[in-house]
Formats: sequence, C-alpha cells, structure tokens
Amino acid sequence: MLYRLCFILFALGFVVVPASAATDIGRIRIDPTPVNTWQDLVKQSELIVVSWVDSANQSVSTRRTLREGALVNYVQSLHVKQALKGSGQRLLKLVSTGVEPLPDASSPLNRTYPGPLAEGNYILFLRHVSGTDLYSTVGLWQGVYPLSQGQTIALQGSGFSELNQLTVEEFARKLRSVSSR
Repeated sequence: MLYRLCFILFALGFVVVPASAATDIGRIRIDPTPVNTWQDLVKQSELIVVSWVDSANQSVSTRRTLREGALVNYVQSLHVKQALKGSGQRLLKLVSTGVEPLPDASSPLNRTYPGPLAEGNYILFLRHVSGTDLYSTVGLWQGVYPLSQGQTIALQGSGFSELNQLTVEEFARKLRSVSSR
C-alpha cells in the first residue's frame, strides 16, 4: 500500500527535489574565459543586473588544491534591483571560486580565483551555470562593476574603461547601443 502511494505521488509530480540539492557545488568549474571587448561582454551575458550582493553564505571544497591553498566554491545571494538585460528572478545565486587561505591582495591567484564578492551594490554580467540554479560572472572580474556614489567602477586591470564612472541610466543606454546594432 505504501509503495503504491509513493508511486502515485511520484507519478503525479508531487515529489520535488530542488535543483541545488542535486547539485554538487564542489564540482562546479567556473568558466574563466576572458572577453575581448565590452560589447562581447554584453553579448555573452545572459543577464546583466543591478543588484545587492550578500556576503557568501555557503562555501564548499572543490577537492582541488594549489601550492598556496585549497580551492573553494562560494555561493552568494544576489538581490536583483533592476535587470538591464534578460529577465530573471528577484533573488539569484552567484557562484565563484577562491583560494583558502585567502592570498595576499597582490597575488596573481586573485585574478583566476576571485572568491566571493564583498557585500554591496554592483552591476553584474552573468551566465547561467549549466545544470544548476546558479550564475557566474562572465570573464570573472570583467563582469563585475561595483557601484559607488551612484556610479560604476571599472576594476583596474579587468574592467572596461568605457563602462567606468557611469550612472545606472548611462550604463543602460550604453548596453542598448550594443543590442540596437
């Protein structure tokens, strides 16, 4: 009798397993491929969002190590304030890979393994991580533009200068110029 009830519930779709429960976050590998231009950054992004990023609320070992430490995947919540490209939920999850213990700020490892973002407001260029409910930034740091006093900051050595010191409205206009070509 219990077997039949379980079978019926399963057949009717009442048994739901969240996608994140089935995902081994430690096995995710973030695509580090850089883009050549800010226009390519726009084209390769599924979502471009203005969002508040929470501090990392989950860290999972990748079971990979470097001489300097262990590689860890971090998951953070993104509270989407505005979608500049694409449409999505108001709450997204961002995954990134970092090194523990945290390397010095000058370490080249930070370029390849950025780890979690600091809490704050950002414009983010995102791609969906296949088979999950997670997103990663396009081009690692290339897809990250902090907002300070209402304007974007293009990160030195990674960000595109054409996207620096723009208000959200100016940024949105610039993005629309790519899609209208």
